[in-house]
Amino acid sequence: MYHLLYQSQALASFSLPELLELLHQSHTYNVARGITGILLHAPNGQFLQLLEGEKAAVQHLYYHRIATDPRHEHLIVLSEGHNIKRVFSDWSMSFRSGAGPLAVPGYLAPSAAYFRVSNLPHVLPELKRLLLDFTAGYDDSPMAESMIGSRR
Repeated sequence: MYHLLYQSQALASFSLPELLELLHQSHTYNVARGITGILLHAPNGQFLQLLEGEKAAVQHLYYHRIATDPRHEHLIVLSEGHNIKRVFSDWSMSFRSGAGPLAVPGYLAPSAAYFRVSNLPHVLPELKRLLLDFTAGYDDSPMAESMIGSRR
């Protein structure tokens, strides 16, 4: 199993409809190609995404689609290489909607994303720390704050 973790910065703010369209397009593309992972979007426009799957599929997605997408800049690959097994069994995206819970395939509420990442059993410790630091910094709901506070 191959993984690639990157971060980037959006050039402009994403509206809720734009985030939902990104979610739909990414979910459809990734599921069809056996790519799993998680895409996290922070209110400041920062993205952090972990992709996992067959090496050729993950690298093609990142280097030929994501890295050439004109909606973001400052792409940095934080980690890539082989894992013993898949960390995420599906692909999902997490962002604050401002509209309450969303019943959309592939959407994961920020507090659920933090909980899911904090309970990952088969992930490199440094990769887990990066994911936790990112998820801890973008959800200010009381539930997330209490979860984050209890883990520090």
